[in-house]
Amino acid sequence: MDYDAIIVGAGPAGLSAGAALARAGRRVLCLDRESFGGQVMNTEWVEDYPAPGERIAGPALGSQFVEAAAGAGAELELGEVTEIETYSGCRSVTCADGKTWTANAVIIAGGLRPKKLGLPAEDRLGGRGVIHCAFCDAGLYANRAVAVCGGGHAGLVEALLLAKHASRVHLLESQPALSAPPELQARARAEPKLDIRCGHRVAEIAGKDSVSAVVIENVASGARERLEVHGLLARVGFEAPTEYLLGVAPLGEAGCIEVLGDMRTEAPGIFAAGDIRCGSPRRAAAAVADGVRAAAAALAFLQSPL
Repeated sequence: MDYDAIIVGAGPAGLSAGAALARAGRRVLCLDRESFGGQVMNTEWVEDYPAPGERIAGPALGSQFVEAAAGAGAELELGEVTEIETYSGCRSVTCADGKTWTANAVIIAGGLRPKKLGLPAEDRLGGRGVIHCAFCDAGLYANRAVAVCGGGHAGLVEALLLAKHASRVHLLESQPALSAPPELQARARAEPKLDIRCGHRVAEIAGKDSVSAVVIENVASGARERLEVHGLLARVGFEAPTEYLLGVAPLGEAGCIEVLGDMRTEAPGIFAAGDIRCGSPRRAAAAVADGVRAAAAALAFLQSPL
């Protein structure tokens, strides 16, 4: 085998698993399709970490995970996994660039990706007004109006971040009420730059070379209104990037991976941890705990007789 374990995803769960296995003397490869550290690297603050009531800057936390895994001896490499095949004695992992590695065990910890709105101009204007990371791009919208779709936790957090730079933030929620925690809703309602509109959705994104406006629709009446904005961020839910696991491991709603109590899947030698598994509370502390449990289960699998 090329490695004892390959970990797909280098966020809190994946890097915690990688560090634990490497410290146990195992040969470990951590792969990530974008960057090392995971989504916390694009998060201003990670709440309730390392303990309830505490918080830490996202980039600082992500860097800690990267340093811990690399320091323990895990190898880190960028690569988008497109296929996993299972055989009687090993698993093979193939990336989009054609590289393939073999390992006895594979831990899937690839996190989640935001769902798209499904509008025609969304992909065309990606990076030209369609915002994918508020923490990364907020400064580009200084003194400009932007729109955020989604009244859940993620939507409000990113709307409040954008409000530090933008002149106006239109927060749009298709449901009759916001679904974010009450304390976060209170913060949003106290922010004078936020224009909160429940029962509205984006029906159209306007703009030739960049976003210039959005057309919003009242869900109940169908009435439409044009809002002049230079940016649009969608946080209308998340899905698991697990298309390559169809037929390999059991998948649940929105592509999440079904796991047993110790992070094992029904597929021998394949484990899952973090936000990508079904039932995850989607918190950094929980992801770390998942990663450690998945590493322990993988280590037990590696030590078991064939």
